[in-house]
Formats: sequence, C-alpha cells, structure tokens
Amino acid sequence: MTDLFSADTVIDVEGLLGHIDDRQFAGRSVVHVDIGWGDARKHRQLVRSDAGHSVRIRLPRGSFLADGAVLFDDGRLVVVVRRTAEPAVVVDFADNGGSDGARRMLLLGYLLGNQHAPLDVTADRVATPLMTSVGAAEEIVASLEITGRVEPAALARHGWSNTSADHHSHSHDHAHSHDHSHDDSHSHDGAHPQPHHDDHAH
Repeated sequence: MTDLFSADTVIDVEGLLGHIDDRQFAGRSVVHVDIGWGDARKHRQLVRSDAGHSVRIRLPRGSFLADGAVLFDDGRLVVVVRRTAEPAVVVDFADNGGSDGARRMLLLGYLLGNQHAPLDVTADRVATPLMTSVGAAEEIVASLEITGRVEPAALARHGWSNTSADHHSHSHDHAHSHDHSHDDSHSHDGAHPQPHHDDHAH
C-alpha cells in the first residue's frame, strides 16, 4: 500500500476511478490536486497535491479531468481533482431578463461564437474564460448593455457546454464525464482568437 503520508511519495495515475460523491469513496480522507480548465484535457502531466505529494498523471488520450474526479484510492485516502477558480466573464440570467435581455444575450452568444470561445452554461449563468484585458471585456459587455462582471470562476467543472454533443449526462453521471468526446479545437495554449472589436459588439 502506497504511503501517502511520506513527503517524497510519487503517486502514479493511469485511470479515472469515479467521482468523489460515489458511495465507494464514503469516509475516505481527501487530498486535492488543483487542475485549471486549461489543463483538464492534458492526459500527461505532473502536479502536486495540497498535501505535498507529486502526482504523475498518465491517462488515455481523450480523458477529461473533471472537478471531483478520483485519481487514486488506497482504501483510506483518495486523491481528487479540484477545479481552480480563474478569471472569467460571468453573466447571470436573472440580471438580464425579459425580451430585451434575451436579445442581448443572443448577441453575446453570437459574439462569443465568432471568437470560438468555450462556454460554461449552468441553470443560472453563462461564463467564459477571460481572453483579453479586464477593461476590454467590461467594455464589450457594456456595449451590449448586458449586466455582467469579470471575476474568478471554476470553469468547465464537468466539461464545456459547447464542446460536447451529449452534455446532458454531466449533471448526473459525474464518474463518466471523461468518456465523452470533446472538441480538441479548443486548445489551451494561448491560441484562442482574441476578442475583435467589430460591429458585432456595437
């Protein structure tokens, strides 16, 4: 059994074991590894847990490191993915209601679609990574007369809303979120098109 209490322990991960909410992990002590949205698709990486252990991840291609994914379990302690909060543009639906609000939200969606920006949509809000300066993002939102904000947010906790044709399962089948195919065109190496200030935003 791996001694997870040794500071120099290296934990090897070669598969995803499930979700921390699964019954089999009840009562385990939890160690987290923080994985940002930009690293969630990386099937090979070396990270450090919040307890100081090195975690060497070597997963099959196409794997997705969802928030809450269990990477290791020794019967006493589990190593779990935790999505870090990163700068994002966040728009709450409740703050942009009515027919006029719907029109503006459609314009925002059109603009983000033109930029191939990944979207994280929940029942309450839409969020997208901050791809430009805070001031430029706030100017775009203001130009559309949308009530929104720039703030840290944990994005793509179970995948991007616009990169999976079968996103419905992420709300109730956490353990299998990595099985879905995701569009790798949304690479996270800085190659995203930057917001362009043409007539879409005016």
